[in-house]
Amino acid sequence: MLNLFKTTLSILLSVVALTLLSQTYTYDDSWDQAGFNLTQESGTGIEVIYSVHEFYMDEVSVKGTAMKAIHLPGNLLPNNEGAPDLPGSGHYIALPQGATAKLNVVSFRKETFQNVEVAPAPRIPLDTDNSPLAYNKDETIYALDAFYPGNPFLLSEQTTIRGVDAVILGITPFQYNPVTKELIVYRDIQLEVVFEGGSGQFGDNRYRSRWFDPILQDQLLNYNSLPKIDYSTHGGSKDDGFEYVIISPDDPVFLAWADTLKNFRNMQGISTGIYTITEVGGNNIITIEDFINNAYNTWTTPPLAFLILADYGATGNGILAPIWDYYCASDHIYGDVNGNGMADVIMARMTAQNETHLENMIGKIIEYETNPPTYESFYNPITALGWQTERWFQICSESVGGFFKHVKGKDPVRINEIYVGNPSSDPWSTASNTNTILGVFGPNGLGYIPASPSELGGWSGGNATDVNNAINAGAFIMQHRDHGGNTGWGEPAYNNSSLNGLSNEDPVFVFSINCLTGKYNWSSECFAEKFHRMEQGALGIIAASEVSYSFVNDTYVWGLYDYMWPEFLPQFGAMIPEERGMLPAFANVAAKYFLQQSNWPYNTSNKEVTYNLFHHHGGAFQSIYSEVPINLMVLHANVLLTGAGSFTVTADSGAFIALSHNGEILGTAMSDGTQQAVSVTPLIPGDVMDLVVTKQNYFRYHAAIDVIPANMPYVVYNDFAINDDAGNGDGILDYGESILLSLTLENVGLIDALGVDAEVVSSNSHITVTDNTASFGNILSTQTVTVTDEYAFDVATDVSDGELITFSIEATDGDSIWNSFFSMQAHAPVMDYDYFEIDDAAGNGNGRLDPDETVEVTVYIANTGSSEAYNAEVTLSCSSSYVTISGGPVTVGDMPGYSTGEATFSVSASANTPGGFNALFSVDINADMDISGTGDFDITIGQFSALILDLDPQNHSGPAMMQAFDDLDLIASYATSFPDDLSQYKSVFVALGIIFTGHELNSIESMKLLQYLYSGGRLYLEGRRTWYDDPPQPIHHKFGIDVVVDTWFEYDTITGVTGTF
Repeated sequence: MLNLFKTTLSILLSVVALTLLSQTYTYDDSWDQAGFNLTQESGTGIEVIYSVHEFYMDEVSVKGTAMKAIHLPGNLLPNNEGAPDLPGSGHYIALPQGATAKLNVVSFRKETFQNVEVAPAPRIPLDTDNSPLAYNKDETIYALDAFYPGNPFLLSEQTTIRGVDAVILGITPFQYNPVTKELIVYRDIQLEVVFEGGSGQFGDNRYRSRWFDPILQDQLLNYNSLPKIDYSTHGGSKDDGFEYVIISPDDPVFLAWADTLKNFRNMQGISTGIYTITEVGGNNIITIEDFINNAYNTWTTPPLAFLILADYGATGNGILAPIWDYYCASDHIYGDVNGNGMADVIMARMTAQNETHLENMIGKIIEYETNPPTYESFYNPITALGWQTERWFQICSESVGGFFKHVKGKDPVRINEIYVGNPSSDPWSTASNTNTILGVFGPNGLGYIPASPSELGGWSGGNATDVNNAINAGAFIMQHRDHGGNTGWGEPAYNNSSLNGLSNEDPVFVFSINCLTGKYNWSSECFAEKFHRMEQGALGIIAASEVSYSFVNDTYVWGLYDYMWPEFLPQFGAMIPEERGMLPAFANVAAKYFLQQSNWPYNTSNKEVTYNLFHHHGGAFQSIYSEVPINLMVLHANVLLTGAGSFTVTADSGAFIALSHNGEILGTAMSDGTQQAVSVTPLIPGDVMDLVVTKQNYFRYHAAIDVIPANMPYVVYNDFAINDDAGNGDGILDYGESILLSLTLENVGLIDALGVDAEVVSSNSHITVTDNTASFGNILSTQTVTVTDEYAFDVATDVSDGELITFSIEATDGDSIWNSFFSMQAHAPVMDYDYFEIDDAAGNGNGRLDPDETVEVTVYIANTGSSEAYNAEVTLSCSSSYVTISGGPVTVGDMPGYSTGEATFSVSASANTPGGFNALFSVDINADMDISGTGDFDITIGQFSALILDLDPQNHSGPAMMQAFDDLDLIASYATSFPDDLSQYKSVFVALGIIFTGHELNSIESMKLLQYLYSGGRLYLEGRRTWYDDPPQPIHHKFGIDVVVDTWFEYDTITGVTGTF
């Protein structure tokens, strides 16, 4: 017998050591990375390897029966309601036009588990359904002596995504027989998808667009099979079509504001046209849909996006929307041209009823994109939510906030309230599949949220005043997740009347992820409409037009943010995403494709509702800034000669260049960072050409270019070449080189230029021009002249890799002076510490550095720059007297650009090093020409003897335990929340408190403690409630303890298995 609350040495040393089989199953010899891996692709098919690195079997109780929940990292949603809850997922595959797809399973490895009771998947509830999740077995599956699913590897019916033929490859790497209780796990699967027939052409190039292709890149596993496209465009017309179509009422006021937006987008290079509802064929759902379908199918320039510039309505200035399945208003139906339920064009709506609404909605867009906010605090987001333990509301918004905090370095404003539950003691959620979600966003995944919500705090007290204060102070986005109604949010309570407290000069973009707040076909003004129509308020808003579903909504949100910030879910989408703006209307569509593939082929009906519910209130091409904008570097001439067929512009890589005249596009180009000649339609003297250059998080650049007569000489830059034979001879500008420059000038005028001299200078501090003048002689009209190696300049050794070096040319014939520019990119090494490894094979072989042990530490370095580093060497040092490093510096040698190297050192820890001592190591990298890099890392030497993990809110016994360790001259650490790595402690003492203030151990914390035990740790667990009152967790069963309660207030004794304490 043992008194739990008597702090003595015998208690402190009474721990449980277990080595039982873990519920985490790991495969270290997988064929490839976890999930889908494209190993081959061609015009005749693809090969895919799908691997499972690990999965989990959690014990759950379903109607009093102990069952197993199967979790696979990265799979977000449950299976079909009532079916065995087996994870699965899908990925789109592009097919050649006219081809059919055939799936062949080449090989696989599997493992079979016996006597497994797999739990059924719950019904996905409406957001308005507050009842506990319903787990009801589908007896048509559970009563059948057969494996489910019958076919774990399958292809969907063939479909198209904006002109690209495609299928979904679905893989469920599990099969379960509910009668024999056998669970098959397909550890590795090698499959091939064979393309039979077809033209060999992937996609219809007519539908390809710089704006939509990032969606294709994220969705298509073999996106690289699609041909590269020249996206350069010229102005649209009603004969040829437009990329962007505004459908407006016939009212002249609406048409005037539509024209304002049209001109703004055309100047940006987005071909935009206006059609009145009369031109469309009338305010009728069928005629509107027919107009959109016909435009998509027949226009030379098929439309990419539509803006409906009107509120919902059958009369006046209203424009109708279809009603999906007799349920919700859905402009999404207009965007689904081919009838497969997914968007082929982007749909947006501004629910304007009058000129004031139009002025506010369109005026905010133009002002925001022309003069964005420049104060840093504006670029912190607001997250708001209503806590409900049975749902993922809190994980949804906090994962977004955690991303911005931990990855983007922002300071989110959190405004929360509790709907139901207790975040100080509850787990993140009791919903099915929560452990998988935490595996993605929690400390063992991306680290956006902590293991327990109690570690964050701040879950209650949020109100309308807090929301208004946060918006009025400035915020670029606001993310809300909870219940909602026609006029606002449930928690924190915020509604139409609350909006009257807004005075924000800078509008916020709002993601209102809940029910009904976007019901724009309601007879009164819904929340999204009022928020958007206001002079202050929202720049735009995404909201649902009816009651929405839990879990699928959250998955939709994660897809939405991953489209705008591809690093949000780095395991999904393209490794190197294409240049994309932060366009919420496009993210709305991308999120629905993301949702469709999640856990395919399961829960298709719940997903389809979501596709039709969520609408973008705003302009289809409106963008949001996510950082304080900076200036673009744009170089160009100030004039354009009459009749010229091109205009030369240099701009930052990834910038979009547009040339227009009177709101009509002349030519566009995507900058690659070098000088580009943009083809234009010739103009006449007196015309003014507009140059607009845009790039995400840069100020919009606008310059007016005068058109002048060509009956004169006009000498401009044409080309250059460099001679770096005195350096490395690779023909590009590298650090530390002395370079000879050849220059070609062109006379684009109609008169010969006689006796031309030209001076070349650069204001860049890394360039020293040593020979800046040359004579070109006569340059005849429309001809070029080249001087070879006549100019010279030196490059500093500290020039930045990738830096764009600009040179100015001043050419003259003695009468006229002509200025032009050119640029070239600099190349240099960038030396970085990468990571380290410990090899203690000559010691105790436990993979760590222990006291009185000598190990080999290999330091890995990388040259992430584009130029070679010469004679690189690495020095390793440590500030601790307990550590001795032998050898060094270690020579790595020459390291080409984008290469890695390694240096190995002998490192010893003295015998008197305290267990758990943290030693800080410094890495210094040096190479010729003053190239250097640094880094640091730390190594924990040995294990800490003990951790006092005091989760008790009132800290009753934790400090007493620490005092006992101090009295006994023993070393222990003290923490009030779970550390990142429990394995660094030999023993862990968990204090959970007393009956009135105890901490309730949740399933995630229990799993961490189990994993610690399974890895050989020793555990002590105390708490009045945890052994009797609180719901038991799997960790409790490992102690083998029976509890005897003699009084209500305290335990007298406990009894258990002899030797466990």
